[in-house]
Amino acid sequence: MSDDIRLLPPNSTALEKTIVGAAELDRVRPEVIARLWNPDTCPAAALPWLAWALSVDEWEATWDEPTQRRVIAASIDIHRHKGTVSAVRAALRALGHTGQIIEWWQQDPPGHPYTFLADVEIDSRGLDIETQIAIERQITAVKPARSHFAMRLIASTRAVVHLASTAIYGEDITVYPYITEETDAPSLAPHIGIGSLGADMTSIYPQG
Repeated sequence: MSDDIRLLPPNSTALEKTIVGAAELDRVRPEVIARLWNPDTCPAAALPWLAWALSVDEWEATWDEPTQRRVIAASIDIHRHKGTVSAVRAALRALGHTGQIIEWWQQDPPGHPYTFLADVEIDSRGLDIETQIAIERQITAVKPARSHFAMRLIASTRAVVHLASTAIYGEDITVYPYITEETDAPSLAPHIGIGSLGADMTSIYPQG
């Protein structure tokens, strides 16, 4: 029990004790307070109170914790640009979606003035009526007040694609016996030679 509560009279009410306890918050270390104001380090149980303190326009208790932290983190920037197309895109990113905003003058043919089309991409998490309502409310909260919009939900699935390739190379060689084909002999110049052989036979008899 703190010293301040001990100073209360014995007949003090529960409200008085609670007020005294709340006054002791100034004794909390500054780094603890800083963690409470940081959407990345704030305890999950205190996230709804942090969202209220930062004026988050739309809040769903059914959101998962990462979505709640993203919405809180984006709140200040969204309020700075509220009423612009960039604020609508930021609000969709905070919900974990990507979207394309097509204003009336960008459509072919042009749409009605001061209207826009929101193409919201829904990933593999699927879509239910609560998600659709949350997206519509988030866009309505940050869009220009004079603008009306139509929303199209685009389902998409992302997958990791594995590609592989292989190559097999070979040669089929057949060796046949050597066969001499027609050969062209080189042209030769003819050479003619003539020879002559002569002989004389002489008989010698004795003198008688």
